[in-house]
Amino acid sequence: MTLPNPLPVPTRAEAARFLGHASLGYTAADIESVRSLGYDAWITRQFAAWRQTSHFDWMTVNRTADRQDAQNFSGELTASVFRRFIEGRDMLRQRCTLALSEIAVTSAASDVAAYQQFGGAAYLDLLETHAFGNWRDLMQGISQSLMMGYYLTFKGSRKPGAAGNGSMPDENYARELLQLFTIGLVNLNTDGTAAQPERESYEQRDIETLARVFTGWDQASTSGLEYWRTPMTNNGAYFDDTLKEFSATFGLPAIPAGLGPVENLKRALDGIFAHPNLAPFISRQLIQRFVTSNPSPAYVGRVTAAFLNNGSGVKGDMKAVLRAILMDEDLFDATGRRIGGLDTPGFGKLREPAVRFIQWARAFNVRSRSTRWNLEYALGNLGQLPMYSPSVFNFFRPGYVPPGGGISQTQMYGSKMVAPEFQITNETSVVRYVSFMKAVIESGINGDIYADWAPWLPKVTDPQGLVAELNVLLTAGQLGADTLQIVAEAVGSIPMATGAQREKRIKAAALLIVSAPEFIAQK
Repeated sequence: MTLPNPLPVPTRAEAARFLGHASLGYTAADIESVRSLGYDAWITRQFAAWRQTSHFDWMTVNRTADRQDAQNFSGELTASVFRRFIEGRDMLRQRCTLALSEIAVTSAASDVAAYQQFGGAAYLDLLETHAFGNWRDLMQGISQSLMMGYYLTFKGSRKPGAAGNGSMPDENYARELLQLFTIGLVNLNTDGTAAQPERESYEQRDIETLARVFTGWDQASTSGLEYWRTPMTNNGAYFDDTLKEFSATFGLPAIPAGLGPVENLKRALDGIFAHPNLAPFISRQLIQRFVTSNPSPAYVGRVTAAFLNNGSGVKGDMKAVLRAILMDEDLFDATGRRIGGLDTPGFGKLREPAVRFIQWARAFNVRSRSTRWNLEYALGNLGQLPMYSPSVFNFFRPGYVPPGGGISQTQMYGSKMVAPEFQITNETSVVRYVSFMKAVIESGINGDIYADWAPWLPKVTDPQGLVAELNVLLTAGQLGADTLQIVAEAVGSIPMATGAQREKRIKAAALLIVSAPEFIAQK
């Protein structure tokens, strides 16, 4: 399908839907910005948007005296994560950073090292830096990240027998780099479907060989906490500099002996970057994180093409990939209106808990009175804390299928339908989410985190008008007529004789909408 050029000016609902894919949350002003600029120009402006103080620097400055010796206090990292996600004007970069953190996973959930929250901060800063860069540079960065070295245990890995006890190199990172971060388990077509006959993309011997590339890499000798954001360096005494040959299944060129650790790492990563699986494997996961859990093979194929060539012969250009994801023809109809997919059964995704909270927070201009974002212990009922994944497989797997029920019995595009975010969704988590949002909307968090309800006070005399405005802001106008009526009637039943009662009308409308299926299931 050829889209009109130029595209028509988006409606408010269309602009909101676009922002729901391109950001973690937005305001009414952001909607008008998209309408004024157009989608493509908005994306271009976002590529140049100013970045706030880094996580690492902000945490260093904002550590309170009583926490200087609290080596693994998690509140600092959580505060900075939500500070950036809620306040940041680089909205597309923040959306991409969260997506990358859920593909190339590290986690501060276990005590991997002292002051690991700063390792998590340095890792997020690394992802932010490369969010609009090149995937090959991102691969280099995560492969020399000390946080990754600790988390996937290859920090200090030694060549065979170097420990004097017949020990072998650590295989953890080599395995996850291939399985989760780059090419996946089976050979793929360029549209992300499994090539037939189905064949594995690498063998166990390739993991063992690749693990030898990652021997000798260890913490740089940097003073203070700076070691966390200093790339690992190599101790040549522990590096395996022998010939490295890979299987024909994997297809990477052999690495000759005697080239040294830096050249070994370069050749290994170059070989993985050249693997035909990389572009479709990553493209499909990025579409899942931004737009829909079950993208059509044609959609994946078009994004893969942008990954392979940005139009200037460059592979791995994230700007080209992101533009392709957000401007794909699956999201438009023939007139250029951004309503494609809305009526397609199975299109869209479950909005993950952290994004639900951030969407509400951005919509109502949530801020921190102390500027320290005191969220300590308050987010337990949310069910998801970015950078605190329970495993390297993220909070949810990209191919997760909920057992039983309609999803497990449904196919899309010839394959079993998946619903990744349902892996952290159950009766308990749903109830806890609504309870959490009720408490936050009514009272804020820890006397520090508060929403700005004032701009909405003039609208409370018209319940239907208020609900209609919030419908656009929070769900891109996707609440059904029955839901709209129920919410409007509930809001209208609240007295408004006092300021507190008038504010209660806004809060009730917000709570009912962020609890509605049309908000939680994002189209």
